[in-house]
Amino acid sequence: MPSTLLDTQRLIATGALAPLWEGLQAARPYGPSQQWVLDSPYLRPTALGGLSLGSLEEPVRTGSLFTHRSLSLNRLLFNAYEQNNLYLPVSAFTEAEHRAFHDFYEPGFVAANAMLRPALERTCFEFLSEDISVDGPWTLAHLEEYCQQLLTRYEAAPSEVCRRVEASAAPDLAAKLFILQVAPDFLSEASQMARALPGNFGPVHSELMKIFIDEFGYGVHPHKHSTLFEKLLESLGLSSGVHAYYHWYLPSSLLMTSYFHWVTSHKPRWFEYVGALWWIEAVVPHFNRQFSKSLRKVFGREGVDTLYFDEHVGIDLHHRRMALDKLIRPLVQRYGEAIIPEMVRGIEASRLLGDLAERDYFEQLDFCEALHTGRAVCGTTVEPSRATPRPAGFFLAPDVHDEASLLAVTAGTVEVDAGFLKPRVLRAGESVVVPAGRMVGARVVGEGASLWVGPSREAGSR
Repeated sequence: MPSTLLDTQRLIATGALAPLWEGLQAARPYGPSQQWVLDSPYLRPTALGGLSLGSLEEPVRTGSLFTHRSLSLNRLLFNAYEQNNLYLPVSAFTEAEHRAFHDFYEPGFVAANAMLRPALERTCFEFLSEDISVDGPWTLAHLEEYCQQLLTRYEAAPSEVCRRVEASAAPDLAAKLFILQVAPDFLSEASQMARALPGNFGPVHSELMKIFIDEFGYGVHPHKHSTLFEKLLESLGLSSGVHAYYHWYLPSSLLMTSYFHWVTSHKPRWFEYVGALWWIEAVVPHFNRQFSKSLRKVFGREGVDTLYFDEHVGIDLHHRRMALDKLIRPLVQRYGEAIIPEMVRGIEASRLLGDLAERDYFEQLDFCEALHTGRAVCGTTVEPSRATPRPAGFFLAPDVHDEASLLAVTAGTVEVDAGFLKPRVLRAGESVVVPAGRMVGARVVGEGASLWVGPSREAGSR
C-alpha cells in the first residue's frame, strides 16, 4: 500500500499535474501588477511563467532560500494557505473588487492550489528535517531546563534588529522595511492558531482558546492585535490594506508565516506546534520592548503608535507561562515523554526560521542602504544597442536575483526600489548593482527609456 493516497511527487514526475500548473500560471489572481503598492487583497502577483512544474521537485534549502524560485514557490504556498482566510474590503465592493474577490476564492482555483500544497510543503519545509536534530533522551525536567536556558541566553543579548535600525543611514526607512516583513503574519494575526482550535482534545483545548481570545482582543475589535498593527502602519504613513506591500515580502518572511499554517493544518504536527508556539510567545516580550523603544527614538513619541508592540510585552509574558504550564506540562503528563522531541522540533524550527528571517532582512537592508546612499549606483558599461526600449509606466515587479546583477539605464529615466518605499531615480548612463539573493524592482518614468537587466558578468559582453 502506498505511503500516501495522493502522491504528488509521482503526479509531477508523470506530468499528470501539468494542466493544473498551466492553469495556475494563467490565473488572474497571480497575474502581474503595475504598481508598487497593491490596492486589493485578492491580487497576488506570483511569477510562475518561468518555472516548470519540475521546479517543485527540488527542495529549497538554506543555501537556496534567497532565490527567485524560492520566492515564487513561497508566494504560492502562502497564498494557498491564505485562501482559508476571509478578507473583505473596508467598504462596498466596486465591480472590479467583486470580480477579484470571486476569482481569488473560486472553488477551482482554491482546489488547484490545495492540490499542489503537499508538494509545496515538501519543497519548502524539507530542509527543517535535515537541519534540525532532536536527539534525546528527553524528560520533562530536561525539557524545562532546555527551555529556560534558551530563554535566558536570548534575553541576555540586545536585539540586533534594533541596533541595525538605529544605526542605519535611514533609520525610519529601515524600521519600515522590518515592519513590512512581519506584515504577512501580523495583518491576520493568530489565524494560524485558529486552525488548531476545532475538535475536542481535552483541557488543553480550553487553555489554547484563552490565548486565542487574547490575540483577538477578547471580542473587542479595537483591541484585536491585527487592528493594533493596522494602527501602527497608519501612524507611519503606510497603507493598512491587507498585503498592500505583498511585493516586498522576502522569501524568509513568507516561509515563517507559512510554517505556522503548516503545523496547525497538519494535525500530526500538533505537538510540534505547541513547542513552536511557546518559543514565539517566550521571545516576544524581550524583542517588542526594545523595538517599541527604537520606534519612539526614530519617529518620536508622537510620530508612531507603538501600542501593538507594547501590548505584547505584557500579554506574552502571560502567554509564555500559559504555554509552558497549561499546554506543555499537561500534554507531557498525559501523553508521555515520547512527544517531547516533537515539541523540541517546533522550538528549534521557530528559532531557525527566525534566524533566517533576520539574515534575509539584514542583507536586504544592506542593499537598500547602498541604493539609498548611492553606493550601489555606478556608471554603465552596457552598450545602448543591447538595452530594451520600455514605455512610460513599464513596471519591473520586485523580484529576487539569483546572482549578482546589473540594472542599467541607457536612455530616459527609471525609478528603482529595494523595499525602502522611496525609489531612487536613475538617468541615462547609470546602473544599479544588485547583489545575489536581493530583491529589486523598477518603473519607467516618462517616455524614451531603455533598460538592460542581467547578470553583472554579462554587462560588458557584446
